[in-house]
Amino acid sequence: MLVLLIPLLLSPGCSQSPSRELPPTLLWNKDQNLISPIGGTMNVWEGFHIDKDVFVADRDTSQFILWRNREEKVPLSIEYSLQGRKVEFSVNVRKSRLLPPTALYKWKKFNFQLSRGMNFLQFSKKSKDKLSVRTIVIGPITQQATRHLQPGESFSLFHLPGRGRLELSGRGKLEIREQQSKGKTLSTKTRTVKNGWFSRKISLPIEFSRPGLLTVTSKKGAFNINTYAYTPTPAKKAKPGIAIKHRPNIYIVLSDACQASHLGTYGYPRKTSPQLDAFAADAVVYENAYTNAVFTRSSVATIFTGLYPDRHKVRLLQALLPKRLLILPEYLQAKGYKNCVITSAFAISPHFGFTQGVDDFFWVPEKDWAPKGMSIFNRFRSWLAKAPPVHFAYMHFIHPHFPKVPPKDFPVSFRPGLEKTPQERMAKLVKKKQLPAGVRRNPGEVQEIIDVYDSSIAWVDSEFGKIVSLLKQNKLYDQSMIVFLADHGEALSEHNVLGHGNNVYEETARVPLIVKYPKEMDLKGRVRTVTELADVFPTIASLFGQELELDGSNMLADALGAASDDRMAVSRTLNICGQYGLRWKNWYYMIDLGSNDDQLFSLYENPLRECGAHHAEIKTFLKARFLAWLSRFRNGSGQAAEIALKNLPAGEIEEMKTLGYL
Repeated sequence: MLVLLIPLLLSPGCSQSPSRELPPTLLWNKDQNLISPIGGTMNVWEGFHIDKDVFVADRDTSQFILWRNREEKVPLSIEYSLQGRKVEFSVNVRKSRLLPPTALYKWKKFNFQLSRGMNFLQFSKKSKDKLSVRTIVIGPITQQATRHLQPGESFSLFHLPGRGRLELSGRGKLEIREQQSKGKTLSTKTRTVKNGWFSRKISLPIEFSRPGLLTVTSKKGAFNINTYAYTPTPAKKAKPGIAIKHRPNIYIVLSDACQASHLGTYGYPRKTSPQLDAFAADAVVYENAYTNAVFTRSSVATIFTGLYPDRHKVRLLQALLPKRLLILPEYLQAKGYKNCVITSAFAISPHFGFTQGVDDFFWVPEKDWAPKGMSIFNRFRSWLAKAPPVHFAYMHFIHPHFPKVPPKDFPVSFRPGLEKTPQERMAKLVKKKQLPAGVRRNPGEVQEIIDVYDSSIAWVDSEFGKIVSLLKQNKLYDQSMIVFLADHGEALSEHNVLGHGNNVYEETARVPLIVKYPKEMDLKGRVRTVTELADVFPTIASLFGQELELDGSNMLADALGAASDDRMAVSRTLNICGQYGLRWKNWYYMIDLGSNDDQLFSLYENPLRECGAHHAEIKTFLKARFLAWLSRFRNGSGQAAEIALKNLPAGEIEEMKTLGYL
């Protein structure tokens, strides 16, 4: 896609017009005090268009991105006009105020706490409301625009592979730094450019062969950004080159909140998963798979749609899976499959939209509370006995999700010599998800939590073994596609945090993903390339020779060694403003869009300790790359569908309380 910025009028004394906008991957190292379409300012916005001297909101949600050098409370004034109803104005989602209608332009002043770095100034209106913004000012409203780059100031832009041109006006000297991903780090090339004797313009060609960061610093003189154009190189799609002769039966088995590193096939020393480990020898083990949301309903919505949470909108506790989206059971139903969903998780139910295209839905309570003989395995066995030759089954185990404990009759326990921990005790142990800074958990209690958690994994493993044995007995195993995965992990106090949903540490975002492909494909082994749960749907579709335009990618390219080693995965939390985690190569980057706090971890050096200042360039690169990813969705169409939680059945409400959601 070509991004071309159109010039507009400069403030007095400037010889060329500055750009009207830049991509939201633009990072500044300066305070921005003025947002205006005229006067030499340079700002990033979304959801507006410029009409003469004003920004006109053309979406229900529109925003500016304002950069600051430090966190501080400041006076913020808006000059606007509004026809219609009151409009909500918020800063970084968490703080909001109402703008009253006004036919004439008027100033409205607020005091807001701005974060260090980027700040999202967002306007939310109804479709028929007409909002125009002339100016936003930090501090005195008499402020005048200055050149974009004063001596010592810089900006950075993230680029995918491609080429383009950046033009600046002014006199002086610029330092140009180009950083491109190379191996596990970045390669850096720096050069200096300056004007000729008779020129007040510097034109910079840009070319990147790999994802990278362009940083421009004024070493001498002041400059404006005039125009920017960039054309990314079209991504090459790897062709798996495998044709399936027959429609395979497809089975997905999900273990809720199962941390990958607590399974034997992922290197765990305890024998928590002997059945799964044996199964993995017949399958492809994706070693670096990540969920796209650390919250069950949002994560399963991604598995079922192949879309990221920022696109399918299932991001809050009361959110529904929109009916307008095609989900995996519907897709397979259209291919002639009979399908079923069997779940012990309340979040995957008809009330939340997960039964579109589902022929048979079964709710299975936990074993200790279920009618005698009822279990996910028994339900599946009964259904399979009547299923047609071509079918799909999704089975969702609630274990080892906190505070679940194994059924009382399960013989395996990782607390030798001690009584099994009852669920009431486990619920008490995991109730405080996060402790105050400097307060550490009792090591004995942490070990008890881990022991119970591992015992729950062992129970799911034994049930999975029964499912695999049943398929083998019915001669369905070899030519079927069987997927074992988790919707998210579970923090076990690695960073002094327990649980999931409101944290996106690596142990919460990384998940097991093990796929046994049909025998005729002859695929086995281990894949180290970064993958994500959004890849499941497009991979299944590829078995039918279809490459669907979804957010996820076809994992067959990974299994065949044809995928790029530059892939990244992005996970997000349950909270409204969003904390995000990004895995790229051996790095794990986290950012909170509410506070703009970010952290960087090296997974090969010390995954539990935040990197120091010596890795600042990697952190900047990943922040810019994350903003490039985020910009794809912030103005997406469609609103989140919601349900009033009080209207749910009493059993589901009680289960939400048990699991700590209410």
